[in-house]
Amino acid sequence: MAFTQIQKLQLNNQVDRILHMPGNFRGGNLEMTMVFDYAMDIGQLKEDAGQIIAALKAHSPVFQNVRFNGVKWKGDSSIINQVTPMTFVQIGKFFEEENPHVPSQAGAKNLVILLEQLKLFHARSKLILILTQGQYQISDKEAAKSALTPFLKQKILFLESDRIRTGMQIFMELI
Repeated sequence: MAFTQIQKLQLNNQVDRILHMPGNFRGGNLEMTMVFDYAMDIGQLKEDAGQIIAALKAHSPVFQNVRFNGVKWKGDSSIINQVTPMTFVQIGKFFEEENPHVPSQAGAKNLVILLEQLKLFHARSKLILILTQGQYQISDKEAAKSALTPFLKQKILFLESDRIRTGMQIFMELI
């Protein structure tokens, strides 16, 4: 999906809302996480990630020096965490496979497993972006609510192929 100016504006507004939430980001170096759903076409994933990062960097100087955590969401049993420069993601180097024999799993992935991983390993991140087509399932609503609570729901943005949803919107759908 090629991001339109309106979608970039919506993204920037949502990111500002998350970062300016009381108790979230107080200045200094930002730590953020971006999850890449490998169910998407890899070419499209590279293009969308580059556009998102370019939009964020153009929007605010906060994104010029970021501790960037990239998460490759290949399947329920294959979630790979990497700390990498944002520029590597922007130019596509992050997506070059150093371990190509780990295939992405076909079918719907379980969002609960991803959320639990994010809560466990990326709780320090002030902003979490999930780039996905939205083809995931939620196997256990209570476990999903537990993973989103108390703070993850306020830091997550789901960048789906046709819309941008917040973690709070996902949480409200689970109630």
